[in-house]
Amino acid sequence: MKYKTKNIIDKYILISMIFICLSIYLPPFFKSLSITFLASSIILAYLTKSYSLKFNLNFNKHNLLLLMLYLLYIVGVFYSSDIQEAFFDLEVKLPIIIFPILFLFLPQNFLSKRKFWFYTTAIISGLIINIFFCFISGIIRSINDSLPLIPEISYTKLTISSHPSYASLFSSIALILVYRMPSKELFKINKRTNYIIKTILFFIITVFLLMLKSRSGFIAMTIVSIWIIFDIFIIEKRKIVSLITLFLISILYITIFNLNQFSGRYYNAIDKMSDKTTTNQPNENSMSQRKFIYLNSLNIILEKPFFGYGTGDVKQTLNKLYNKEQTNFKSYLNAHDQFLQTSIALGLIGLILLLLVFILPITNMFNQKEYFLVTIFLLIVAGFLFESMLEREMGTYFFGLIYVLSNSYMQKDIELSEKGE
Repeated sequence: MKYKTKNIIDKYILISMIFICLSIYLPPFFKSLSITFLASSIILAYLTKSYSLKFNLNFNKHNLLLLMLYLLYIVGVFYSSDIQEAFFDLEVKLPIIIFPILFLFLPQNFLSKRKFWFYTTAIISGLIINIFFCFISGIIRSINDSLPLIPEISYTKLTISSHPSYASLFSSIALILVYRMPSKELFKINKRTNYIIKTILFFIITVFLLMLKSRSGFIAMTIVSIWIIFDIFIIEKRKIVSLITLFLISILYITIFNLNQFSGRYYNAIDKMSDKTTTNQPNENSMSQRKFIYLNSLNIILEKPFFGYGTGDVKQTLNKLYNKEQTNFKSYLNAHDQFLQTSIALGLIGLILLLLVFILPITNMFNQKEYFLVTIFLLIVAGFLFESMLEREMGTYFFGLIYVLSNSYMQKDIELSEKGE
C-alpha cells in the first residue's frame, strides 16, 4: 500500500513539474495554478510519508542568491514612498523566491540530470505549441480582416500576449536545449530520427526568431550560433561538421542582412545608438527612447547610489524625469535594463547582489565545463541588458525556473539520485 501511494505521489510531482514548465507560455492564472500543484504535491509527499521531511541534499547554494535578492527588495519597501507600488512589485517577483523554496523541499530524485532533460523537453514542447498558436492566430486575423499576411505574423503582432524580446530569449535558450539534449538516450530513438527531429525543431524555432524581428533576439541568436560552432569544433572535435554548420549559418546571416524585411530594424538600431546627438527629446523610435532612458538613468542612480529610491519608487522616479524633460511617451517606460532598474530601486547594494546572481553560478558552470549552461546564463544577462525582465511576471517566472533548474543540474552527486528512482 505504501509503495502504491509513493508511486501516485511520484506521478503527481512529475506531472506538476511538467505543468510548471509548460506554464511559461500560459497566462498568469496557469502559472499560479502550476505552482500550487507543485507545492501541494510536495506537501502530500511528506504528509503521506512517501518521503522523509528534510532539506534536499542537491539544493544548490547559489539558489539562495535569489532568496537574498528578494529579501533585499522587501527591505526596499520600508523606504519606499509608494507602498502600493512596492507591494505590487513584490507580487510580480514572487517566483524568484517561490522556486528556490520549492526546490529546497523537492524530493532529491526529481532533480537528477535525466529529470532535468524531461523538464526541458516540456519547455521546448510548450514553445513549439506557442509558436504554432502565434502563427495560426496571425493567419486567421489576416484572413478574417483582409489584412496583409506578413505584418500579422511578425514583430509585436506575432506575439500579442508577450513582448518579442521575451519570446526571443525563450526561443534562443530552447535552441541550446534542443542542440544539447541527449534525446537518443532519453527517448531511445535512433541517430537518424534524432537528427530529423532536431533539424525540424531548429528550423521552426529559427523562423520564429526571425519573424519576431527582435534586436535583442538577433544578438541572442548570434550568441547561440557562435556557441554551437565552438562546441562542435572545439569540444566535439567534429571539424567537418563545424565547417558545414558555419557555412549554413553564414548563408542565413547573409540572407538576413540582404532582406530589408529583416535587416531594417537592425540597421536602424545601429544608426540610432551611434548618433552623437545629445538632445533630451527622444522621438517615437524605440532605440531613441532607450538611449534617452539609459543616459538619464545613470544620473538618477548617482543621486542615491548606495541604497536607491526603494522598491516601489522606480516608476515614480522615472516619471518625474520624463515630466522634467517634457518627454511625450505614450505610456510609462521602465529602464529597459534590469541592471539599471535594480540600481534605481536598491542602489549599488542591489546591483552587486544581482551581478553575483550570475557571476557565481557561471563561474561554477565554467569550472565544471557545462558550457551550454554558461551560454544560457549569458543569454539571460543579454536579455537583462535590453529589458527589465524582473518587472513582469512572465520574466520572473521564466528566470526563476531556469535559474533553479540550471543550478540543480550542476550538483556533482546528482546522478546518485537515479538509484532511488
